[in-house]
Amino acid sequence: MDSNSCPEIRRPPGDWRDPSSVSLFQEFVAKNVSMPSDVGELIAYVLLLVVTWYVLMFALRFLLSLVKPVIVVVAALLLFRYINTMSIESVIDLIFNSLGLLGNLVANVFGKVVGWVL
Repeated sequence: MDSNSCPEIRRPPGDWRDPSSVSLFQEFVAKNVSMPSDVGELIAYVLLLVVTWYVLMFALRFLLSLVKPVIVVVAALLLFRYINTMSIESVIDLIFNSLGLLGNLVANVFGKVVGWVL
């Protein structure tokens, strides 16, 4: 019987499925490919942490940029409805109190900046 007549029965020498080829490959990898060290794993985990952090921050900032205009519009609508239920004297008093608080805030910030400069 010719050896080429049944190629599925006999594997040719040097075939990758030959056990000696697999063990030779494992020995080659073990001797020539650098294995990860503890420092290499630490660097990989730190890089994974940093990349994950930036991906999460990007996703949260994106979601906030989508939701923030809706929150502003809803807050403005609620504020206008609240102001419409008040009398005109109460609205004027509210505006003057708000301006007074804003003036105090500006004066305090200006005083701290001047104190820091001098």
